[in-house]
Amino acid sequence: MDGLLIVGFLVIVIWIVGIVGNLLSAIVWLRRQVASKNSSAVYLAAIAINDILHLLTVVHFFILSENYTQSWAAILVDFVHWTSYMLEPLLVCGFSAERLYAIRRPLQVRFV
Repeated sequence: MDGLLIVGFLVIVIWIVGIVGNLLSAIVWLRRQVASKNSSAVYLAAIAINDILHLLTVVHFFILSENYTQSWAAILVDFVHWTSYMLEPLLVCGFSAERLYAIRRPLQVRFV
């Protein structure tokens, strides 16, 4: 029982740190001075927002895993959860491809 309490506490701490950290990261990357001069900032902000959505919908599985219903809200939360889950690798690949392009052709890229 004590082990379960410790794991539950750690999950809550990680969840809170993840929400706050990603929120601050999205705010920083979406500032006009940063986003207008650096297109990578848009990718990083999108990753931070995607992580926030994923963290918020993961709580749904922990709370409602036993009493799962097929309401429209549960279906919407499932859709957002799996969309954010599948979107993360695509955002990372897009960010990596953009960085590769900026490294390979530095004179042809204006704001990357």
